[in-house]
Amino acid sequence: MSELSTTMAKLAGIRKALIAASNETITPFRHATRLRPTYPPDQVQHYFIQAAIHVETLKKLLPDLYGDFHPIETEPETEMVSPNRPAQSRHYSRSQVMRLIRDIDHVFEIRANSELEQPKQEARRGVFITHGRSDDWRAVQAFIEKDVKLPTIELAQEPNLGRTIIEKLDDSAALCDSAVIVMTSDDVANEDESRVRENVMHEIGFFQGRYRRTRVVLMHENGVNIPTNLSGVVYIPFPNGSIEAGFHVLQRELNAIYKTC
Repeated sequence: MSELSTTMAKLAGIRKALIAASNETITPFRHATRLRPTYPPDQVQHYFIQAAIHVETLKKLLPDLYGDFHPIETEPETEMVSPNRPAQSRHYSRSQVMRLIRDIDHVFEIRANSELEQPKQEARRGVFITHGRSDDWRAVQAFIEKDVKLPTIELAQEPNLGRTIIEKLDDSAALCDSAVIVMTSDDVANEDESRVRENVMHEIGFFQGRYRRTRVVLMHENGVNIPTNLSGVVYIPFPNGSIEAGFHVLQRELNAIYKTC
């Protein structure tokens, strides 16, 4: 976690603790003529001090956003015990606690608004290759990179980084703007019917939804069952064991997607 993320997380923790403290029964401080709710320093002072430190950290990390943010007040209020006695009591008032909560909210609001104004990162120009058990995809990857001159991503070649499969798929898909899906005979259904793996069917829908159907190219091995939900979709056929036979059509499709000759 970066220093900025850590600082924001700690401020969020302080805010949560202050909210909890503000909901607790608070100590009444007897003024000359009234009772005023207060918090003893040993209950909340460390929150004020830590919040002040974190705000100063933000000023150093993001001076454009927080350079003019006012300093956090850390000292408790001083109350006269009575008009005729010089003795004083130092407590934090409820208004001080609520003001610190509002200051932390202001920090978060500034950060949130700055992130909304950032331009969205454009997807990298590249082709996502998805496939079943067959190694035919390796020839497809080599062809696209060497002959079509486009970068590719294949999920198993990407680092896991502790992510789930769907998280890894989603993150990797964001780095491309088209997909080539290799449909080979990986499973056998009833009556010796060959079909693609279920993950391939899922990814066809995933990429068609993400990139639009016009940017998803299907390469289909002869003899493999075409599911009814894909009926009518145009694909590139190739003989079993000879996926290279479809490369001239694949190049044409990719050239059309990327408007190249």
